[in-house]
Amino acid sequence: MAHAFTDRWGCPVFAAGQQAVDLLDEAVAQLVSLSGDPMTLADEAATRDPELVLARVLQGYLALYAGSASGLQRARALVGDLDPWGLETGERELLHVLAVQSWADGEWERAASFLERALLHESRDLLALKVAQDLYFFIGNQEDLRDVVERIFGAWPSDRPGYGYVCGMYAFGLEENGQYEAAEEQARRALEQNPRDVWAVHAQAHIFEMEGAQRLGVAFLDRSVDDWSSSYFATHNWWHRALYHLELREVDEALALYDGPIRGTRSTEWLDVDDAASLLWRLHLFGVDIGDRARTLLEDVEGLLEDPVSVFNDWHAVMIAGLAGAPEVCEELIVLNQSASGGTNRRAIEAAGLQLLEGFAAFADGDTTRALHRLVAIEPKAHIVGGSHAQRDVIDLTLIAAAARSGDAPLAEALFATRVERRPTAKASGLELIRTNSHW
Repeated sequence: MAHAFTDRWGCPVFAAGQQAVDLLDEAVAQLVSLSGDPMTLADEAATRDPELVLARVLQGYLALYAGSASGLQRARALVGDLDPWGLETGERELLHVLAVQSWADGEWERAASFLERALLHESRDLLALKVAQDLYFFIGNQEDLRDVVERIFGAWPSDRPGYGYVCGMYAFGLEENGQYEAAEEQARRALEQNPRDVWAVHAQAHIFEMEGAQRLGVAFLDRSVDDWSSSYFATHNWWHRALYHLELREVDEALALYDGPIRGTRSTEWLDVDDAASLLWRLHLFGVDIGDRARTLLEDVEGLLEDPVSVFNDWHAVMIAGLAGAPEVCEELIVLNQSASGGTNRRAIEAAGLQLLEGFAAFADGDTTRALHRLVAIEPKAHIVGGSHAQRDVIDLTLIAAAARSGDAPLAEALFATRVERRPTAKASGLELIRTNSHW
């Protein structure tokens, strides 16, 4: 029979014993800091204590984070039989079960709303906070990405466990809303609490990217590498460093990072695939010979091209197939997305995702006019497909290259000026991008 315990952060949790609760707490801490192996801990907690509903919920969340059809199936198998209204636990478990089942049903906004309700009941529900912020990231809701943390920030005194993690999450939300000075302050606080908080490292890397402080970014990632390089999120931090080098026009360094820590291990996790695809596409835009890398990457990801789960991931798959000279794969992905089932992903496809896939496929196929037509139309609302400003910057780069290739100098110059206004240090790389792709 389950009894009420208190987790590390001060929230009630129902379980049969304290040992499984301790395992769950550590799994949540690892998820929030992007360190260790939270899935193994969640599995152990669920096996040890079948009464610990939140362990099964966390298993479901972690399966859904994969963004794949197989992950979706696993999540449904893990949590589909839970009856939220028949639980002999508390309100927290009820809302988490409703949230994970909503996410598994494809309703990401609804899942976030249940987690917001959980935070109204327990402001220090660190699991609810982390998953809610990530869901807002996946659906491109930049304001709530920040505000979900801001709303509960006062409930976390600096001397309470978890304060540093909340600072790291707040830093990322502030950065995505252009509040760079405040974001840097929160990232600093987070890293003072725990230098191995990889999410806080990641937030600081974004700040350097958006401020155009590439040299500082390289130095920061160099200095902190021992704190984050063993994380399952490390590839993304290496990707940020590669972007710094590309903006500085240090192509050899960017390629070396691709061949080394980014793709030296041929991962089939979407998290890693997206970074590899985006970096190769950017290198191609700048006229870099990427050799057989795209074809190799396409071979690695063929097993991921299943039923559409995330148009953000399918967009990166189109990049890979386009670079690999496989237009038939691009077309297959477009057709699959046209027939995608309902829910959040379907709405994102209809609002911007399909045109994004078509625009990048057209660019890869040499049809710059069609690419421009598709991408100009959706650029202002591309955030709907999810991702960060840094990740979606590839759309602006592609638009500039497409305008240059099509001979539309006024459009290329206007797009270039807009990007430089957002990123004042991007002038030199932008001029090189236009020179590389123009025939004027």
